[in-house]
Amino acid sequence: DDKGVFTNDELKAARKEVMAEIKEAVKFSDESPMPPQDLAIALEYPDAIDTDYNKRPAPSFSRVVNQRTISPAQMEAIGEHLNAMYAKSKVGDLTIAEAMNLAVHEEMLRDPTTTIHAEDLQAGSSYGVPGMTQQTYGQIRAADEIIDEGHFIGKSIGEAMNGFRPIVELMNTNFGIYAMPEISSAG
Repeated sequence: DDKGVFTNDELKAARKEVMAEIKEAVKFSDESPMPPQDLAIALEYPDAIDTDYNKRPAPSFSRVVNQRTISPAQMEAIGEHLNAMYAKSKVGDLTIAEAMNLAVHEEMLRDPTTTIHAEDLQAGSSYGVPGMTQQTYGQIRAADEIIDEGHFIGKSIGEAMNGFRPIVELMNTNFGIYAMPEISSAG
């Protein structure tokens, strides 16, 4: 009707269509061959245990994605930020938080499928680990999360299960316990 509500006949027709689609999907599944036994392990552990991620090549699309999603001004600002941290590193003056921030930026620039989730991200969080991420990569790749660790850890698990490489920064790791339902359900 004009209020967007199904009539009983429309609901019956939609239910019949959905049930036919489900029946077809089950038939397809029943008639399909079983996947190889080692497929689950290959999908869950795609990299060898001794993989050196520092030597892993960037995805072929990285440069194009970065050019389209990071403005020249943002790229210049992050370049200056990284150069300042490299200089501090050379003289042994880099803090742990700055080293972590450097690693986050290097990886987010190297691989656009890398995301970060943190609370108060726009301000750099409490410890500065995700500093300048949202300003550089935008709100989708650098999500300023609500104070609900279970929510954004669960969101990150979903991203990882779909091929993304999420980084989760918790201000206080004690609150990670609130994500146990999401963690235990994902594996």
